Amino acid sequence: MDLTDRVAVVTGSGRGIGKAIVSRLAENGAKVVVAEVAAYGEEVAKGLCASGAEAMYCPVDVSDPESVKAMVERVDERWGRLDVLVNNAGIRPTCPFLEMSLSDWDRVVAVNLTGTFNCCAAIAPLMVQRSWGRIVNISSLAAQRGSTGGHSHYAAAKAGIVGFSKSLARELAPHGITVNTVAPGFIETLGWEGQLDGQIEKYAAQVPLGRLGQPDDIANLVAFLVSDGASYLTGVTVPINGGLFIY
Repeated sequence: MDLTDRVAVVTGSGRGIGKAIVSRLAENGAKVVVAEVAAYGEEVAKGLCASGAEAMYCPVDVSDPESVKAMVERVDERWGRLDVLVNNAGIRPTCPFLEMSLSDWDRVVAVNLTGTFNCCAAIAPLMVQRSWGRIVNISSLAAQRGSTGGHSHYAAAKAGIVGFSKSLARELAPHGITVNTVAPGFIETLGWEGQLDGQIEKYAAQVPLGRLGQPDDIANLVAFLVSDGASYLTGVTVPINGGLFIY
């Protein structure tokens, strides 16, 4: 999965799944952008550069279109192209529906769904100019089977990503751009907000394959989807959940 000379933006890549993805794309030869709202994204970029990769850190709030525009301008100024976009940035605050305010709802949708739109809106035109592009949007198992743990806003936003991605895939296909969705299941990251503390075996027992997923499992899939090897694959949602949800 050679990505030499490709320029890839991975949002929310300061830790967890995003960090694994941006690291894998760099290993495969891509010039990578650690697009992260938190300052620890800069350390990730520095680490990649120290390992010999070409990487840059771009602070960005994906819910703010002006912030996204500024990021894209920086990338274009440095490398003059943008080939790969992985929309991974997201938030998952716990809030039971009966306690949820409109502002709670709006914030989750703004980051997870509107943030995906903002990045695609800013970057897809650059891909159209080159008649080549790869977009991978990160959804969730919650989009497929719903959430019972106080994450209805998150599930709704992640389900929206699936519909948006299918539509975008149809519109951008004539321009040589593929758009696919990845729907992770139980992945061992900090995004669980402490729920995994002492509970790993409990959650792993629910998974037919008998273990929680690792960020590298997602990174391996994304690396394939953005490669030339996946050139005839677009508009699909790939469940990567160890058998938790099969359809």
